[in-house]
Amino acid sequence: MDKKILIFKNDRVGDLFHSIKGINSILHEHKDYKIEIILSKISKDISFLFDKNNIKIDIYNYDLNFYEKFKIINKVFFSNYEKIFILSPKNIYFYLPIISNSKFYAVVVKDHKGNRPLKFLRNKLFKFEINDRTSKRINEGISTLTEKLCNENSIEYPNILNNKPLNSKLLNDNIYLFKNFVHFHYKNSLFKNNGWTINNFLDLINKISKKTEKVFISSDFGNYEHNNYFLKKLSFINFESGKMNIDNDSKIIYLHNIKVNDLFKLIHLSNQVISPHGTMTLMASYLNKKVIDLFDAKVSIISFREFKPSNKNYNFLILKNDIDLVVNKIINFL
Repeated sequence: MDKKILIFKNDRVGDLFHSIKGINSILHEHKDYKIEIILSKISKDISFLFDKNNIKIDIYNYDLNFYEKFKIINKVFFSNYEKIFILSPKNIYFYLPIISNSKFYAVVVKDHKGNRPLKFLRNKLFKFEINDRTSKRINEGISTLTEKLCNENSIEYPNILNNKPLNSKLLNDNIYLFKNFVHFHYKNSLFKNNGWTINNFLDLINKISKKTEKVFISSDFGNYEHNNYFLKKLSFINFESGKMNIDNDSKIIYLHNIKVNDLFKLIHLSNQVISPHGTMTLMASYLNKKVIDLFDAKVSIISFREFKPSNKNYNFLILKNDIDLVVNKIINFL
């Protein structure tokens, strides 16, 4: 009978990258197993990382519907998984050990508001790591806790994931443009909430462009007012329509609605990534790129500790409304 493992990771793209080293350890330590990974519809475009013969990918909603919950219960009850890794803390997953003899692994939460899962459910786990939000010490982040949970041999494994996604023809035909550049991701809500106008942002981009050969800008996916502003004001490659308008002298190029597989390639080619904390900075940290991670001024110490990437080339800034101070710090980091 085939030996099987099930991994629950139907989360956001950024959350997936917090678990990536842990999943890499599972793949190293179970090369002769059949491995099933449940991703979300949000993160399915990054499934190319797990393109291996012994891996099957299933796609579920981020928030499971009734039918999906039924399917999962049925899957766990009737399938003979040796190990099940709960890497997305959905409440239903913590009840599954009641109906299964599989070995369950999970990161659990200790919080002033209550523990997740309840203690009697935690006791049914074969192995767990505790994310202690009650401690005043600087504890380990989610990425480290997940790697400790999944890495049973305590060995630092080389990366065996697939870092070569299939890219769009538009990107491949213009790959010559992507040399010696900084990638800056613009998130309108973060900049706006911290007192920045779009022109403040473009002033910063102009200053960055004087320190590097090119600056490529990505933004929130969709046809928003700020994206249309970029399309009017800047040279651009429109990944939605396939159109381009690039001034030969321009050092700043806007990438409209670039998809995840192309974005991954873009980050892979970049010299440095500057972005509000999230998918971009986590993806860049995974690829060991220089990162300037921008946090909201209201970020909590717990959130910063839990979600700060593990990367030797990492810097961070709190995005305050003291625009000159933030601009000078970013320029000094380059």
